[in-house]
Amino acid sequence: MYSNVVVPRQWTRLACLCRSLTTIEGQKLPQTSKSSDGISPPPRIPRGPTDILQALAATVGNDPTAAHYKYHDDPYLIPLSNFRKRAYALSAEAGRKAAAWIRDEHAELFTTRVWDPPTRIKTPYFNADPKIEAFAPKPIYNDESKVTEDDLKYTIQNALIEDSMTVFKLLGGVSSVNEELKLQFLQLLCFYNEKEPDSMEWLEERWFSANMRERQAATWRLGGLADQIFESMDPKTPEAYCAMIQGMAKYYQAERAHNMAQEAISKGISLSTSVYNALISCIGFLKEGTALRIEGLKTILGQMNAQGISPNDETLSACLRSLSAWGGGRALQQMALQTVAEFKQIGIQPGLAAYYYLLCVFCKERGPRFDILSTIIKELEKQDSLDAKEPADTNFFITAMGVCSDHLQDINMAERLHALLMKGDNYKLVGDAYKESIYYRHYVTVTCRHAPFEKTLELLDTLIPNVYVPEPSVMEEIIKTLEVGGAGDRLAQTWSQLVVFGHGKRVKLVERLLEAMINTYPGQEPEVQSKMRAAAADMLNFGQAVSEEQETKDIRTPIQKLSATAVCSIIELCADSTDKADPNWKSVDEALRRLRREEAAGVPARPQALANIAQKAATIGLPGIAATAVTYLAECGFEEAMSASVQVLGTMLNRSEQEVETLLTEQHSSLAGSLHPAAQAVAEAYNLAKTGGPVLQDSERSSSSSDSDSESSSDDE
Repeated sequence: MYSNVVVPRQWTRLACLCRSLTTIEGQKLPQTSKSSDGISPPPRIPRGPTDILQALAATVGNDPTAAHYKYHDDPYLIPLSNFRKRAYALSAEAGRKAAAWIRDEHAELFTTRVWDPPTRIKTPYFNADPKIEAFAPKPIYNDESKVTEDDLKYTIQNALIEDSMTVFKLLGGVSSVNEELKLQFLQLLCFYNEKEPDSMEWLEERWFSANMRERQAATWRLGGLADQIFESMDPKTPEAYCAMIQGMAKYYQAERAHNMAQEAISKGISLSTSVYNALISCIGFLKEGTALRIEGLKTILGQMNAQGISPNDETLSACLRSLSAWGGGRALQQMALQTVAEFKQIGIQPGLAAYYYLLCVFCKERGPRFDILSTIIKELEKQDSLDAKEPADTNFFITAMGVCSDHLQDINMAERLHALLMKGDNYKLVGDAYKESIYYRHYVTVTCRHAPFEKTLELLDTLIPNVYVPEPSVMEEIIKTLEVGGAGDRLAQTWSQLVVFGHGKRVKLVERLLEAMINTYPGQEPEVQSKMRAAAADMLNFGQAVSEEQETKDIRTPIQKLSATAVCSIIELCADSTDKADPNWKSVDEALRRLRREEAAGVPARPQALANIAQKAATIGLPGIAATAVTYLAECGFEEAMSASVQVLGTMLNRSEQEVETLLTEQHSSLAGSLHPAAQAVAEAYNLAKTGGPVLQDSERSSSSSDSDSESSSDDE
């Protein structure tokens, strides 16, 4: 009864299938350049899965002021200090590590599906289709595991050192594994020295890891599993010799590697180019003195020539790396140039690693100046793109920029180098976060010292803070540059940058900024001066907040105090106002109290500035601040205290200086109850500066003074 319905449906499906086949056939482009109707479509160009995205990205270009893609594109969430960037990235990766831990510790959740009761059947289950091996749980091997040679192949292919050693022992050791698999296992052990390698999965840990120099010491495991496997092999193949020699040379067992190479040569076993490259890197451990080491290098290169082994790019890098590690001197420089010239004759051009070692040979920190970098950059500018061939390639740009900054001190060379780095896809060669920070440290430093002021400001606006967060030494260079350029507005902004970058607690940097603000303040516009006064007041409040925080936390580390000169600079900036209601005068009062409480290190370098501020405070009607300033000058023993006391008291009493001096000299006994508390404090400061002790009795002394606007000066001592 349903035949009238089913048959049309079948015909419909068949018609759709025919149309689909026709459409697909029509989409196929002819592979020939001509067709029968005269139309010649271009040949099909194979495209990758991300080619369209790359084409779209090329139309937009790179925004250097944007945050890294790993951070949220939100101004409130973008980290702006090196510490926060590191913490942000590592915390995100910690979540991925937690997920990986669950995957490895509870692998049954990802490999088996348990059905509901009553049967509770377990069936194999994969959480991805198709199955992705990188995301699948790793197999677990123990003493009770039943393994085969396929398991050993799996562990070798995935560089699971500990698991491969466990599987190898479960299979019965050296006597139960075929020779081909035994050789692969030997090569794995020699490459990693029987140690589990660092995981390549955690990018952020490697990106933010400290770039520690590798310890050059003999760490090869003598009598280990690799030695046992090699001794059990009969006959010993050239591949086995090559693996053992390279492993020993890599882990600085130089003498044994050299002896085994001589043994293989005496037996007529041919060694590979990689073996000789490894032996070249170990010459410095076998010979002493530059002459003997150069002779040893020539000997190894002669052996390669005698056996008909062709060198490669790594051979050139190994030669220059050894030469750079042996120190400096004319002989090593001539040998390096001769080596590069001979390799060019056989068609081997130096790469970035070779150029890096050349810079290490010629551009020593305290050596004579050599302009070899200009020749290197000229050669690299001829290439369309730079490709990474070995890990040392990422050392070139940071070293070259360091040469531009410290050795050559040439801003034009630095700009050419930076343009080369930004060309095409070359930025991948800048290295990890540590190397990137070193590169920009040198670049910003050489720009601040030798570039025009406008170009320096443009570079700072481009790089800071999303691309590069300056270190304290670089911030000091920036402050010096802004001071020379008279950029008061920028100096006021620099204080907020110090706080954001985490440098607000660095006393030396804050004092340098205050010095620059004092030097540039007079020539600024009123609006800029207002910003600089606000920044100075905020510095005082920030320092007070830090001190209170450390006291509440009971930190035993001594609190680093601002110097009295720096606090005096804050007072000078905040006191530049004739309005007694200006809130900055409160900062002046607080700064003076901190000076009297000895919360600043040392004494001011410009006591006359405090004397001028005391006179100004008395003139606008702030006698308490004037009395505190004069008293502090007297307590410190400055010679300006006497003249400042006379001038301030004359302003308070509206009398001439001669009358004030007569009053202080002849009528001092009657001053105790007849003067305003602030004027009385000034009179005591005068006597203290003159005789070294007060005339008025302590019972008659007032420790605080206030004006009509409740401005006060307190004596805490």
